[in-house]
Amino acid sequence: MIRLVIAISLTLLSFSSRAQIFPDFETDSITTSTLVASSYISSSEGWMADEAGVVWHTTDAAESWSPVCDGIYLREMDFKSALVGYGISSAAAYKTINGGISWSQLLLPGAVGSALYFLDEFTGFISGYGVIYKTTDGGSSWTTISIEGISIVDYFFFNDAVGIAVANDDDSFQTIWRTTDGGATWSSVYGQEKYFFHSVWFTSETAGFAAGYYAKTGRGKFPVIHRTDDGGLMWQNVYMNRDPGDRRGEEFFEIRFSNQLEGFALASYSESVSTLDGGLTWHFTRDEEGNEVIPDWGVYKTLGGFN
Repeated sequence: MIRLVIAISLTLLSFSSRAQIFPDFETDSITTSTLVASSYISSSEGWMADEAGVVWHTTDAAESWSPVCDGIYLREMDFKSALVGYGISSAAAYKTINGGISWSQLLLPGAVGSALYFLDEFTGFISGYGVIYKTTDGGSSWTTISIEGISIVDYFFFNDAVGIAVANDDDSFQTIWRTTDGGATWSSVYGQEKYFFHSVWFTSETAGFAAGYYAKTGRGKFPVIHRTDDGGLMWQNVYMNRDPGDRRGEEFFEIRFSNQLEGFALASYSESVSTLDGGLTWHFTRDEEGNEVIPDWGVYKTLGGFN
């Protein structure tokens, strides 16, 4: 069963054996505020942050939630253990060493961006505007890495040296980047016109996915998923919805896999999709009557995952 917590929090993706439909969703309401960020360290333990500044914690796979902190307005979180986690708001970066009960602000070299990713409790990255900040001592100090004026929106490292990032770049469409030296330097590996990506996820050191949209002139946005089978060097489109149900168009803004076969791409409105065959084919997340089981739009949605 997949559990939904208001704005989509998946502790572990577990799909029905009926491959095309999702009849066994369960919806819980833990807060009247919109949930905007999530992070899980296992299939049972995770955290959610809402727009009212409350951080929530579960240790029983989302069966129950408890508020652990109030007054911290996080939009991204990344916990690395039951005690140590990192987060960013619209203006600052934070760290907790007591499971989210209290947070201390981290001193960055410049303005915080929209993404963070930590390899472990000590080494991690936070995006800035045209730069990446890297720490190897748990946020006590930071180095600044220039990346040609683009803004990173999501990271994924499949070892301590090789990682992939997706980025905003309206001018030259350099939207997927790769590092082989632990983030010290980055090179552009994908830059097709009018393709934009919000999220990246790998199921192995070779197989990975980037989700976002294609901007079709006069038609809005088409949701797209790209795949790589060589560790992020080459990318090809494996899914595009050329007729999104909403006239405003659609875009995927998060993609997650629970294992090498089962994955989920979350859409901005009503065209979320899933896969049961490692991303070879994708199907709408609809019930037996054909109704979309994910909330349509008007709220933030977040997929929690662990790897």
